[in-house]
Amino acid sequence: MKARIALITLTTALAFGLALPASAKSDNPAKDAKRLELLQANAGEAKDTVKFLRPMHGYEVVGAQHVLVWETPHKAWLLDLRESPACQGLERELSVGIEALYDTINTSNGYVVGDHGLRCRIEVIREVDVKAWKQAEREAGIRS
Repeated sequence: MKARIALITLTTALAFGLALPASAKSDNPAKDAKRLELLQANAGEAKDTVKFLRPMHGYEVVGAQHVLVWETPHKAWLLDLRESPACQGLERELSVGIEALYDTINTSNGYVVGDHGLRCRIEVIREVDVKAWKQAEREAGIRS
């Protein structure tokens, strides 16, 4: 029972506490696709579990099946989501929450939850080399 309450509490805190836009998409689909490509290229090895020692800094929906979670302004994790009808339109949601237990995101029972309560299963978690990714974006002309 305590675990369920903790899960609900954290999900609610993430859904409402991070009042940030859920989408980082622009009006330029080619730019968005290149940005996701560079993110994937600068993401490390897959992890099963990530423990956050502090509240998450923010998140961005960066593709139909991808969410970028910012642990700090300089440390980010790319979440690959299982393709499912629940995830369709995630980038158009006003906000998303991340179901996590005890400040831990994992691939065994982690979900991204949209405005309407639809749950998208997390399949892969990879740390992004933020410095290299931002440099790659500058070199590609999509970041100033």
